[in-house]
Amino acid sequence: MKTEKLVARMLNGEPFTYGDLARKFAPGKTEAHHDSNRLVDRMIQKLRRKGLIAFKREGGKVIWQATA
Repeated sequence: MKTEKLVARMLNGEPFTYGDLARKFAPGKTEAHHDSNRLVDRMIQKLRRKGLIAFKREGGKVIWQATA
């Protein structure tokens, strides 16, 4: 259930950062090794490898967005 919501959020066309998703899908879990944060990272990388999302840098931020 959480995975479907996460993927839907990532592919809805709105730009996002890793931090935005980690706060939304793992609130209060600030440790980088927490399973919910790892889920966010794994999904970003999975969709990136499939070419469904791409990133751009804006200053110090990495902004992700759906490619299609």
